[in-house]
Amino acid sequence: MVLAMPAALLSPYLEQTLRQRHNAHHNRLLALANPESHSDEQHFVDKVITKALLQTLCVNFIFFFLYLLVLISTISFAYEIYGGIIECSGVSWSYLWFFAALGGVLSLRVRHAYYSFFFFLFAVVVITNL
Repeated sequence: MVLAMPAALLSPYLEQTLRQRHNAHHNRLLALANPESHSDEQHFVDKVITKALLQTLCVNFIFFFLYLLVLISTISFAYEIYGGIIECSGVSWSYLWFFAALGGVLSLRVRHAYYSFFFFLFAVVVITNL
């Protein structure tokens, strides 16, 4: 999860770049609102929407696989060096499920979800330290 944080920091810049590229066509779409220009409007609108969707799909696909390669190489390198520690630490699938659920709760961006998270985190810390 920690290794994926740089991707979360890079993705807003990627989205901003895509929006700037898509904004270049916005002025051309506004020109279509002019009643004097009716030459093949629907074809142009379809073309702009298709191009924007394909650009977004391709850029996100490339970004995902490039970052996946970085993650795989980083994890395999770290496993070669620190593999014994990971195997002896007792990390199991229950931890993975816990952190996956934690990410789902924190992605809600609702104040009550954060309160619930911190309450249960406090409860777990108190129970485990008794």
